[in-house]
Amino acid sequence: MRKTFKKLAALALASAMTLSSSVMASAATMNVYVRQWRQTSSTNTYEGTVTPNPFGLNPVVKVKGVTSGMTYKAALEKAKNNGLKTTWNGNYLTSVAYKTFSWENNGANHNVNKDSAGNTIGAIWKGDSWMWYKGANLYYDVAKYPDTTLGETLVPENLSDTDTFSMVLSYDHSEFAWGTPAAEDNQ
Repeated sequence: MRKTFKKLAALALASAMTLSSSVMASAATMNVYVRQWRQTSSTNTYEGTVTPNPFGLNPVVKVKGVTSGMTYKAALEKAKNNGLKTTWNGNYLTSVAYKTFSWENNGANHNVNKDSAGNTIGAIWKGDSWMWYKGANLYYDVAKYPDTTLGETLVPENLSDTDTFSMVLSYDHSEFAWGTPAAEDNQ
């Protein structure tokens, strides 16, 4: 009886070890591309030009050790080991630094127009912000950006050690008029 129990216990342990090793998380590689996008129309915020990856057409960094269930934010935070430093406000990316560049979200009203009481009645807002999307197409349409944050979106499921997937960080410059802006930039 004792021998049978030991054999069953050994068999159960071997089975458990086999099952646990087959469900262990695999770690994939995430390619991170960077591009700049600049609005070219004062009336259409979706018209613009792309500077594809200021560092060439290859990924800026390759983040190893990305596992299913991880958010894109968590994966990007791992990129600091590759020299890509990110700053966040909750789930929102606010700045990226790499080698000699450091770009951050910013914006302000220009051509501010005020009435006689000092109330602002119009301006042109100009600013830069970080956007993102899945894939490696550096010419992706800005009107199709995901409607979710990097901190809310999970990387692909069922990743294996040999899997590679990509994302693009896009530093976008936009401008739009509201109200009745002043004729000249007074800021």
